[in-house]
Amino acid sequence: MRILMMKNNPWDEIEDSTNKIDFNAIIADKESVLDFYWAKDYYGQLLFILHTNSDIIINEKIPNLNGLTINVGSLKEKKQLVLTLQDISNADLFYIICSDLINTTKQLNDELIAIKKILKRLSQWQYFLKNNNKQIDKNQLKGLIGELYLFKKLLSNFSIYEVLNFWKAPLGSVHDFELLNSTLEVKTKSSVNSITISSFEQMFSELENLFLFVVTLNESSKTSLDSFNIYDLIFDIKKLINFDDIDSCERLDNLLFAYGFIELEEYKELYFSIIHDEIYHVCDDFPRIMSKPNGVDDLTYKINLEKCKDYIVIDVIEKIRGKIK
Repeated sequence: MRILMMKNNPWDEIEDSTNKIDFNAIIADKESVLDFYWAKDYYGQLLFILHTNSDIIINEKIPNLNGLTINVGSLKEKKQLVLTLQDISNADLFYIICSDLINTTKQLNDELIAIKKILKRLSQWQYFLKNNNKQIDKNQLKGLIGELYLFKKLLSNFSIYEVLNFWKAPLGSVHDFELLNSTLEVKTKSSVNSITISSFEQMFSELENLFLFVVTLNESSKTSLDSFNIYDLIFDIKKLINFDDIDSCERLDNLLFAYGFIELEEYKELYFSIIHDEIYHVCDDFPRIMSKPNGVDDLTYKINLEKCKDYIVIDVIEKIRGKIK
């Protein structure tokens, strides 16, 4: 798993505790409904602590993350959940996990719901690390932006429940979206008018229609007009969903996590601009490789979109609904 170095290590600001049964701590996030702390104990171990007035009820087994111990206890009148790092060489990963717990509860204003979200997130981290999943790189981030851009557009025509079910990419499907009688494959590109097909199967569908949704995406800067980062796009989607729809927002977060998206500081500095989008109906003589030569297990190739203009579709939703032949 690719782990980024911490730019600012919060534990560097904390002295080791002088008491074997105590710890020194600083608040981790002043805006959260929960009291999160970065902390160190007497032995210099790095801790991440949640203090709460609510009971921390664990109905299932406490998640087991290699190199971390997770304990539930109390301190005076406060309940606490304590994550302790056992191996200092994993400090960067520990920081990412702790920051993720803060970020995934930032929009919540109910303490009990936030605690449940933390415990569930720790279980997801256990699965993520056990299966050696990887964080997405910059190119994959662009692909995710393209998919979320389509996700947002689909919300104009379908319910959030439907669109969440349409999005298949995080679940390991060959295609990105499957809706009604159609498959939608999302491709992002720069100014070069070609796209990369990363597998033979991408250009075929068992459903009635296959469409390519092509987004021209340029890297930009924070000061540029209409520029955005991945967090802006996710915020806009959740705003359309309605932040009070906790179940749908959580389903979206879970799909993003399954995709390999983890909230990292470096992503905040990556800004993009969408120039335009086009949809192509992959049918008839649309340029594609129709069969794999004997002995070829898989292949990757490029399609020149200049040769595909006759296949551009305008009213794709109407066509998907079967109103346009």
